[in-house]
Amino acid sequence: MVETTATAKSPADVFRKLAELLAAKKFADAAQLYAEDVEVRNPFAPDGPTASRGREAVAAFFSNSTVKSLEFTDVSLIEGIDGETVVAEFDMSMMGAEGTPFKLPSVFVLRVRDGLIVESRDYVGPRRAG
Repeated sequence: MVETTATAKSPADVFRKLAELLAAKKFADAAQLYAEDVEVRNPFAPDGPTASRGREAVAAFFSNSTVKSLEFTDVSLIEGIDGETVVAEFDMSMMGAEGTPFKLPSVFVLRVRDGLIVESRDYVGPRRAG
């Protein structure tokens, strides 16, 4: 299990840890950064808005990843004044299962309590050639 309260205290720290674990393809550990009852929404999903609830749903989503490599680039973090929120703007540079590199411009709005993500709004743009 990933220790969140000791190693990732601020919302920005939690995002950095999430990016580190996802880039290392440690998907089970990354899922542990989410609260048991987390709500994750993706308003701009390609097939229409999606919402999922619970750490298990996050873990299932991560475990279905087919990317060969993942890197978070051009990361900009803005922490909210409430002490729970971070807005992360970044590109996800990936190598797909088919071997083609691409980037996904992204913005995540995370709400973090006690070192765990309790809410995430994920705005992921269209694929760009990488």
